[in-house]
Amino acid sequence: MSDDPSRRSPPIAGQRLLSDGRAAALLGPDAEIHWWCRPRFDSPPVCWNLLDPRGGCARWLEATHAGMEREPAGSTTRTTLRVGFGPRVEVWDGLLVAAGGGTDLVRLVRALDEGLDVWHSLKLGGFDGAWARWSGSEAHFDDAPSLFVEGGTTTFGAEGTALTQLRVERDRWNALVVGTTATACGSPQVDTLVRRLHEAEHAQRASLDVAHVSRTHAERVRHTLATLQACTDRGTGAVVAAPTTSLPEVVGGNRQFDYRYSWLRDSSVAITAASLVGRHDLADEYVRLLESLGGDGILEHPVRTVEGAGVEPEREIEGVEGWSRSTPVRVGNAAGAQLQFDVLGFVLDALSVHRRHQRRVGPARWAIIRALADRAAEPTTAELSNGMWEIREPRRFVSGDIGRWLALDRALKLSRGRVRATSARRRWKQARAEVRERVLGALRPDGSLPQAYDTDGVDASALLLVVFGLLSPRDPRAQRLVDATIGALGAGPLLYRYPPDGRDGFDAGEAPFVPASWWAVTALAVLGHPDAQARADELCAMLPALQPEGFDPARREALGNSPLLWSHAECTRALFELDRQHATLRRWRRSLTTRRRRRADRTSTP
Repeated sequence: MSDDPSRRSPPIAGQRLLSDGRAAALLGPDAEIHWWCRPRFDSPPVCWNLLDPRGGCARWLEATHAGMEREPAGSTTRTTLRVGFGPRVEVWDGLLVAAGGGTDLVRLVRALDEGLDVWHSLKLGGFDGAWARWSGSEAHFDDAPSLFVEGGTTTFGAEGTALTQLRVERDRWNALVVGTTATACGSPQVDTLVRRLHEAEHAQRASLDVAHVSRTHAERVRHTLATLQACTDRGTGAVVAAPTTSLPEVVGGNRQFDYRYSWLRDSSVAITAASLVGRHDLADEYVRLLESLGGDGILEHPVRTVEGAGVEPEREIEGVEGWSRSTPVRVGNAAGAQLQFDVLGFVLDALSVHRRHQRRVGPARWAIIRALADRAAEPTTAELSNGMWEIREPRRFVSGDIGRWLALDRALKLSRGRVRATSARRRWKQARAEVRERVLGALRPDGSLPQAYDTDGVDASALLLVVFGLLSPRDPRAQRLVDATIGALGAGPLLYRYPPDGRDGFDAGEAPFVPASWWAVTALAVLGHPDAQARADELCAMLPALQPEGFDPARREALGNSPLLWSHAECTRALFELDRQHATLRRWRRSLTTRRRRRADRTSTP
């Protein structure tokens, strides 16, 4: 990373997420907007200095951080700034749905100490095309609807720049709006904007208050729900894996990918997380999305746009420096056409969790269950696939068989009581037994499991044998497997996906993977191991509120696309499993105490 402060990339861990359910923006602690894609999650960003200090941004000049609210994600956020190391101002930002269906960026500002003039700098476009071209207060783009800047006194310049002066008084809001439509008077209606931001803020709080939270680290579960809602497309119900592209998995390497799409795996963990926190309305919405795809649609593409279309081919964006000069910067994703058997298992596990509050399995859902289970039961040997880590060179990944076992096991549970499923159940049971035997047959003397049947490397996905029940916690192989996997891949409370030696087709080196780190907590909790709580405590102390894809423990630095929904979902799964184990222990202790008292009463009776 450059020592020149003007060339440093904003810390990934310091961001907050704004979303209106169609577009997303990331703000730093000084309320600078480092990332803003509009009109959709996967649209070209108009603000993007998160990836290049020369990129588009929206910032308050000569302003430094003085305070901010705790919520890491939502449609609004508040920041306290100090201007020129002098008086303080409060900034209230929001992404609001515009009247025509687009998105308005609303920036309210008021003085907290004394009245003063504040200056706001805006720079738009230029990521994968030309900078915005100004015509009066209207910014024109080659590949997106125009934007209008209103409020204060603005001077428009070259390369998409606009400089605005606003006079702010104590405890009285003034407004700057970067919106999709212009008002008749050219000045925003401040009272209306204040009301709308209040309504959005109250709706966000209400949505979080109805959730069930874990007894331990309850704020992390609230963060999961807030992130889940922020990453859900309001129009289609699709969930994006992350609202960012090309944040590096290792600084200076070539592991940069576009996550602004809907992975079926991530939609599945969204169903699981929403069901666990009691937001069955959200879980129902995601299930309906799966049902609209049908079994054949799920098998066809593991990754889709939020509109349900295929993902554009992966390509590199020239001229963008990259976060901490990590290139290439990519859009599109090659995973759209890959074969990933773990998706079958994650989808059916999510439907199994969802069924706990909705007993009926309708025809559309049964069609999905049957199609995925039949596909999982097809081969009698391990098939070539890209695995859950989307390795570009297909192999016979053990994680593919773990996904197939999970799909068959959950399909058998979901099909109980269906008379017409009798013949299918016999076929699925036999296939499940064969897959389980093949997976367990690959266990090595030290208890570890290889990444693929023809390689020696260890893989964190082995923990899923315990997380999902392929191995019973009473089976001595379960503890050996967990110990061997953590021993080989652990970095404190964090866990690598697999040895980062570059044998996956990309540069050597990557940060520990946050979802796998939470798998270790879940697996230890299932085994009743006391280290589970300690690891959860360490992870919660270490990781930012918006959990990233990876985390460098040496530099205490978040890496990879952020926030990663998968990280949040696995955190929630782990914390609820810890709660379950704590409840079991409490019941056992109460039962033991009761038995002792009864024994004492019998002994003391003459």
